[in-house]
Amino acid sequence: MGASSNMKSKKKNNVWESFLRHFHRPAEPSSEEENVTSSVITVEEVTGSHVFNIDRYSVQKLNAKGRFLQSATFKVGGYDWHLMYYPNGDTRARNCCASIYLKCNAANNVAAQWTYTVLNQKGTQLWKSCKSNIYTFDNAKCNSWGYSNFLNKWVFESGVRKDDCLVIKCTVTIVKESVQKCVL
Repeated sequence: MGASSNMKSKKKNNVWESFLRHFHRPAEPSSEEENVTSSVITVEEVTGSHVFNIDRYSVQKLNAKGRFLQSATFKVGGYDWHLMYYPNGDTRARNCCASIYLKCNAANNVAAQWTYTVLNQKGTQLWKSCKSNIYTFDNAKCNSWGYSNFLNKWVFESGVRKDDCLVIKCTVTIVKESVQKCVL
């Protein structure tokens, strides 16, 4: 039993030594020095929120499909933003369900994600959307993103109708990536 165990140990050592010889060869001396560089990608997030109050919602709901209400401009991450709320849906929506879009007034690419929260007048949360994916806002291509089927009947019945007021809180997170090159 001792000899068999000793043989297995020698076999393991031989396999290990063969592996080390094959993959861990000592560096060969070189007359030239190797130039090594590295880079690091860092991600910075800046978050801000805006509360958009729509009083007398029942009157606003009489607007035609495609007509929107615009929030005041607010700043997050050094960029100007505003909300565009369509009480009866935008022209892309198949039905007359409310639509909401976040718009960025930036000339270049801005990566951001957001959530919408519907509040009652006391500030109690009635509904909250999932955090969106990260989208790129670009005035040349697409400067607004959002939902064409925003408010469902339950949210409307539970808080909006009672106070005749719609309160939407939009939380925006700007995602800035930067690459830094380092010389070692």
